[in-house]
Parts: sequence; C-alpha cells; structure tokens
Amino acid sequence: MENMRNDLDAPKGAHLMGPHEEGSLNVITLLLTGRATPYLHNGVVYVGDEDHYAVPQFGILSRGAIGLLVWEGENEAMRSASRMPGSRLKTPATPVWVSCCCGHYGVLFNSNRELLRNYHAEKRFELHYYTCAGCYLSMTVDNRGQDEGGGDNGDQDGDRKRDDMVSTPLERLIHTKWMDAKITYHGALPASLNF
Repeated sequence: MENMRNDLDAPKGAHLMGPHEEGSLNVITLLLTGRATPYLHNGVVYVGDEDHYAVPQFGILSRGAIGLLVWEGENEAMRSASRMPGSRLKTPATPVWVSCCCGHYGVLFNSNRELLRNYHAEKRFELHYYTCAGCYLSMTVDNRGQDEGGGDNGDQDGDRKRDDMVSTPLERLIHTKWMDAKITYHGALPASLNF
C-alpha cells in the first residue's frame, strides 16, 4: 500500500479512485504497468520553476504488453501533457489498447500479434472496439497517404478541415496513435458510441 501511495504522487489522503463513473486512470495504469501513477508520459519529468526545486513526476517507465489510448474531448483543462499517453503506452508489445474516450472505457485490438512489429502492416489493418457497455464495432484503419493509395491529391487541407468537423470522438481517439488515418466503419456506428 505504501508503494501505491508513493506512485500516486499526491498529498496524504489522495485516492486511487476519483468520482469518475467507469474508473480512473490511476487504476488503469496500476493494472497495465503495476504502478498507480497519474502521469502517462514516458519516464521521469522534472517539474519546477526558478524559485523551487524541480520535483520528479514518475510516468510510464517501460513498455507493457497492453497499451492505453486517451481522448478527453475538447476540454482543454483535461488535456495536460501529463495526461497524454507517451509512446510506451501507445505502442505496446501486443496490438491491444485500453481506451478512455471522453470518460468512457473500452478496448481496441487487432488479432495480428505482429501488427506493431512491422511498419508495413500498419498501413492498412482492421481494428475491433468493445465498450464497457457491451457495444462492438469493427473498422478499417488506413494509413496510406492519398498519393500512395491512388486517391485524389486535390485540396488536402480542405479535406482535413472537413474531416475534423465530422469526426467522431472514437476517430479522434484513434488519431492519437495514427494521426492521419482514414477510418472506415463496418456497419452502422451504434448510437451508444456518441459520447
């Protein structure tokens, strides 16, 4: 318990669970890494200013078997650097990610264990998504550029702006790992996934 209290890096009386309905990132990092750290960045970051000593914030110290992807929505206050997963969480040993999308948890995975070990395999692949509420969604993630896929090389900036306006929170979550990916859903997007 003392180690967990140290991992939380908070004053006496800090809680492992917050008021969140489905859980907290502290519990998720405890399950994924064995440490209940509130910081999702890679390694140790020293935070301080000219008047105070730099204080270490211990983030994710090694890459794990399962990753984490987080999209907090448009809430700028929640999107601090310490709450954005680093590459150790975004690129796990297996293609399985716990996801936190606007406070709702789920799991994303691909059945090809070699997906993250081969750059070419990440150009186009299937992803499966399950939520805690039991919803399922299958999609194709296409990372091939417009010029590689034989598509139109027209006004890409205009297309990107239109995509930002119509993208779902789930797409934005996936874009935290694969920035310019085109996502195609197989079947209709369940209404329960509109966070």
